[in-house]
Amino acid sequence: MTTELTNAVTALNDVTQKHEQLNTQYQGTHDALASNSKAMTDWQTQQGTVELTDQNGNKHPTPTLKTLVEQAQSVNPHPHAMTKAQFDALRDIRKQQYAGSGFVEWGKQLASSQSINEGLWERVSESNALRLGAGYQASGASKSSEPLVSVDGVLHHISQVSNTDFGFNNLMFPHAPDGTKTYDLATGTVTQHTNAEVAFASEIATSKVITSRKDLVFLESWHEKIADKDVVYPLGNVQFGASSYEGVTLLNNLVAQSYSAFGEWDENTKGYGVKWSSLTDAQKVLFLSEPEHNIYFDPKANAYIQVRYRIRVVEGIGDEFDYTYAYRGISRSWRPKIDSANVPFFNVRGQNVLSDDYYDSDSTSANGYFNPPDNSQRLSINDGDFEGLASKKGIGHNNRCLAVPIALVQRMNQGAYHPVYNPMGCLSWWDGVGRNSWYALASNAVTSESQCFDVRTGEMNYPDSRSGNLGNLSGRSDQYEFYDAIYAGQVEDLRLNARKLNVNQLREESMRKAVAGEMRGKGKVPFTVVTDMGLHISTEYHANNATRIEFSANTARYTSKSDKIPRNQTTDIPYFGYLVGKTSGLMYSVSAVQKNESGLDRVYIPNYDYRAEAATENLGWYLVQGAYHNYDTKDFHSLHDLPTLPAEFDSLPWIDIVGDPERIAATFPNGVVGQWVPLIPDGAHTVVDLNRKSNVTSLTSIFTQDNGATWSTDTQTVSSTSNQITQGAQPAERIRLLTYEVSSNFTGPSTNSVVVGDVGNVWAGNDARVNFGNRLQSSFSGEIGTTVAYTTNRNVPVDGYALLSAGYVLMPDEFPSHVPLPNFAGIDGNSGVKALPTITEKNGLYYLQLHGAELKYKELGWGDDQTIPIVDGENVKTDLNGNTVKVFCHHSQIPLGIAHNG
Repeated sequence: MTTELTNAVTALNDVTQKHEQLNTQYQGTHDALASNSKAMTDWQTQQGTVELTDQNGNKHPTPTLKTLVEQAQSVNPHPHAMTKAQFDALRDIRKQQYAGSGFVEWGKQLASSQSINEGLWERVSESNALRLGAGYQASGASKSSEPLVSVDGVLHHISQVSNTDFGFNNLMFPHAPDGTKTYDLATGTVTQHTNAEVAFASEIATSKVITSRKDLVFLESWHEKIADKDVVYPLGNVQFGASSYEGVTLLNNLVAQSYSAFGEWDENTKGYGVKWSSLTDAQKVLFLSEPEHNIYFDPKANAYIQVRYRIRVVEGIGDEFDYTYAYRGISRSWRPKIDSANVPFFNVRGQNVLSDDYYDSDSTSANGYFNPPDNSQRLSINDGDFEGLASKKGIGHNNRCLAVPIALVQRMNQGAYHPVYNPMGCLSWWDGVGRNSWYALASNAVTSESQCFDVRTGEMNYPDSRSGNLGNLSGRSDQYEFYDAIYAGQVEDLRLNARKLNVNQLREESMRKAVAGEMRGKGKVPFTVVTDMGLHISTEYHANNATRIEFSANTARYTSKSDKIPRNQTTDIPYFGYLVGKTSGLMYSVSAVQKNESGLDRVYIPNYDYRAEAATENLGWYLVQGAYHNYDTKDFHSLHDLPTLPAEFDSLPWIDIVGDPERIAATFPNGVVGQWVPLIPDGAHTVVDLNRKSNVTSLTSIFTQDNGATWSTDTQTVSSTSNQITQGAQPAERIRLLTYEVSSNFTGPSTNSVVVGDVGNVWAGNDARVNFGNRLQSSFSGEIGTTVAYTTNRNVPVDGYALLSAGYVLMPDEFPSHVPLPNFAGIDGNSGVKALPTITEKNGLYYLQLHGAELKYKELGWGDDQTIPIVDGENVKTDLNGNTVKVFCHHSQIPLGIAHNG
């Protein structure tokens, strides 16, 4: 029997029942071969039929070997390949097994690198790169080195994306903003200009230069006929980075480069694959028999289909990005903002070669857009993914193409850093001697944002081109030194767990991470503008549209009356024909950042010691009409620090501003990045309470005593317990900028929502340590725990709660109660917090829900009433010691997983 005959028999014995029928016919042919040598030769080499003669002389028209093999291949070209029915059956099993599309395994991370979350880690030594998974020197809880992602039931092994090594994946990013592109909000158009000068000159009300943006990373998965491009890719990864796979030589020039590109900005990434028609049968078996390559045979199409994937990195058009997950309850197609009609949708790529990132109906490369689970145009019912809709051209076999979010990354920019004009910049300046920071320049040397992008070499008062990137000098004083590095604090992890989660276990694990400070969030950095409201003369004092300002205790009252309010006044009193008192006007905390009807955030009275005055009950400052006020000749200032920068970080590059607001206004008339510390230098005070919990024990201090004409620097030691710096007595004319790293809040106010599963224990804490609940306390109340003791971090059982039958929400008029809290360590004025955790579902995703209250220590106790207030958002109540404390309902900012039924 010849080798060809042996192979044919082996193949025919391995196929399905139809193959067996053909095999019976074939076996009869074999018996007559001995007496039919010429016919046997024709049978092996020719198409059609040959006549074979049996031992009785009967003639038998018999299909040749080639014809039989073709007939067998019409059922399945190779017995090692799964049929579409088998492949779809596996998909259905996984779709029942998992809650939706998402990560089945996170993958591992390099042990020596900064992890963002399991499997996702920073690679700051490489330009514009992030890592996913790790095949060696790895750590983490994942069972596999590489991430495993289920997309509509197809299991993808994410390995060697733009990387030669197993398990590792390089996520590559476009260059940081360089000031040469503008985005028109009215039309949704991005325009590339020849240089930054032209771009800034073209700005109009709706079209602004992009100096800060977020980039979106997601996985795109589609079904494609192998014969269409005659190429097969290991793992279905069209960005496969190795030149061989299990002995098979691969090439990276078989398809146009843009097919493998991360985005339309990427002209370099080339995926390695192999020409299918060039493979031997044994090599084809290698790809067909290993399920991780996701190849199946579709008999209707009479073709092999491979489910392929690519990592896409979309260059953002700005910082505003509120549509990040495949939410339920939302039908609008996927784009950065849900309800902004002019923001373009993300373009589906799938099997198409051109790599445009945004959908433009007029573009020849426009393919379609992605739809969330509840969109009526979807073909499949699935949570956790966006499904591609081909509005103009095919996006895959049977139009199968889906997307799963991975990350959102905040970018710095390629301009020079300046705290007024370009807080997101990284380059240094040329000061006439060398590359240096902004404060080394002559006073008022920088006058515009565009100047920060006018990059030159060796020219006085211009950004130096030899700085700001990896390996060079930075113009920044914080953790984000280089514009081409992707730091962990810039990354918002969008990956969702595909597994069905036990909600009670999820609640306990999430609360453990929250208390330990391991839960990630996002926050913004304030930008403070100090407004000189003019001289307070002896007639009328008008501030912002004739609104009067009055102080009582440590609050400011905004009213249109001419009122005189003592700090400790509790009832209305007559004053020159007016009834005045704490019941008139609106009250706002001086130390809190709050908007009001006149647009003021904070109001500064000269010589008012906010810290000392707030701690006493004596009569304090007030403003009155005519000659009855204390300061006829003082300027008053409002401090606006709510207009935050649009950029968001998990780790914030924070700045505290210490100084007299009058001098801050003189030094920074256009405002400055940072938040004012309500303490006025007076030559006596040596301790500064930082506004936020510092993550570092040493911070950079930049200061001036001549309204910014010259600057000096030093370092200050931060107490990890008190969160204070202790400096020498500061002269009244000194302005300090204190730069340090701060963790963002990871919870935010939300509506009291449906409880899924049980309630947990009440957690309470007031500890100074981040891993003992300090970050959680700050996220709830804005207060910073300053105690280190054994009794500062406890859980106590709930001893009663009530749920409304409709929807299972905690009843707002029957507060949950708990056993008494332990006698926490504390002194008068200490702040703590308590919270009751539950799991809630919003738009098909799970979140951690926390109801609770602020705790204040006074007179040997916390004044706690052993109940958990149930409110929407945030409010206040009076505790048993008479203190006004915040009460809240907060939800985690980042979802915990995909909700499921069963």
